[in-house]
Amino acid sequence: MQLHIHFVGIKGTGMSALAQIASMIEDALITGSDVPQRFFTDAILERAGITVLGFDPENVVHADLVVASAAYDDNHPEIQRAKELNIPLFTYPQFLGKLMSKKKGICIAGTHGKTTTTAMVGKVLLDTHHDPTIVVGSDVPCIGGNSHVGQGDYFVAESCEYRRHFLNYSPEHLIITNMELDHPDYFKDLNDVVSAFQELANKLPAHGNLIIWNEDPNKEKIQTQANIITFGLSPDADVRADHVVFNNEGSSFDVMISGKHIGRLQLAVSGKHNILDALASIALTSRLGIPSEGILKALSGFNGTKRRFERLGTRNGAVIVDDYAHHPTEIQTTLDGARRSYPGRRIRAVFQPHTFSRTEKLFYEFSQAFQEADEVVLAEIFSSAREKKQGTNPISSAKLADLIQEKGITTRYFPTLEEISSYLDETLKEDDLVITLGAGDVYKVGQNLVS
Repeated sequence: MQLHIHFVGIKGTGMSALAQIASMIEDALITGSDVPQRFFTDAILERAGITVLGFDPENVVHADLVVASAAYDDNHPEIQRAKELNIPLFTYPQFLGKLMSKKKGICIAGTHGKTTTTAMVGKVLLDTHHDPTIVVGSDVPCIGGNSHVGQGDYFVAESCEYRRHFLNYSPEHLIITNMELDHPDYFKDLNDVVSAFQELANKLPAHGNLIIWNEDPNKEKIQTQANIITFGLSPDADVRADHVVFNNEGSSFDVMISGKHIGRLQLAVSGKHNILDALASIALTSRLGIPSEGILKALSGFNGTKRRFERLGTRNGAVIVDDYAHHPTEIQTTLDGARRSYPGRRIRAVFQPHTFSRTEKLFYEFSQAFQEADEVVLAEIFSSAREKKQGTNPISSAKLADLIQEKGITTRYFPTLEEISSYLDETLKEDDLVITLGAGDVYKVGQNLVS
């Protein structure tokens, strides 16, 4: 009899990917429910033939197993009903770990760069005929969506550190792109973050591989019985880039492994961070025994992921770009990449801070992150489903705007995205590069401009 799995909050990026994979690995009947608002995952689920229902406790009555998104707690009506009926209940990371255990797990972890690195590793494995299973946190054109169900041995998963969710996984191979303080509503400090990554590294077997950024200040704190391979731009990295050249198409560089030149890579995505992501994927896939020519050929065809320096189009000569950056380091890195790729344009950064806890904890760092922008336009803070606005004098985007303005950067604040769209529409010039930044719904500003 076919297993019936119901997904609560199926429109989430990870949940929609997991639902598609479960239907193949478990040979299961998949149902799912979510809010009526349309997301990019609606189209992905439609392509997969998965119908999305509205929330209703009756949805779970005939399910053999329920998987719940982290966005919903035990008070959700469907989750409550599943508990009443004693239906086995898994969180997203628990169920992902269950599926990964059936194959050779590859975890891509880190504060920044997880999505792109996961997509790059997935593309290399796909293009070299290893047919992996892939779960990634964005829509990736070159793998056909946000997941791929393969018949091969490898299971590649973007692995989030929030609430130590990635400890539900047991990888044979692990990439740590970088380690910084994020998710301050959960992690006490940077040491707490590093300790979470150490716990994950402890799970690696002796025959496995840890790929870690050579320039990370906390790199030496991560110990493991597995092989350790470093990547980066410094001369002592095991896998490094040399003779880097930036251009409108992205960048090109020589790839060096253990001091040996293996070829030159033309990368079609912009910024230093994408070079590092490529080096991490090269370091891992070369350790898996994939020939250098196959790796470089696959990466040369990588054309990015949704909401990672995604060019939405143009408006009267102005270029409109969208990026998921929502941490100060990500913003700084993305704007640096924009400046290198579009040196002659006026960079207008439209930023929507994501969560009050992150904005408050990193308030000063956010004020320092826009040095490469000619103008900053701030939207109000986007509060996530897991956080409520607290306090009588909460942090605000208006206060952040004042602080950025003090740095000498023209800064404006508007309470709504509609007001931002109108302002940009009235002031847009043909040499502008407008880049929307944030993990909320700020992307709608760019969509409005190009439409």
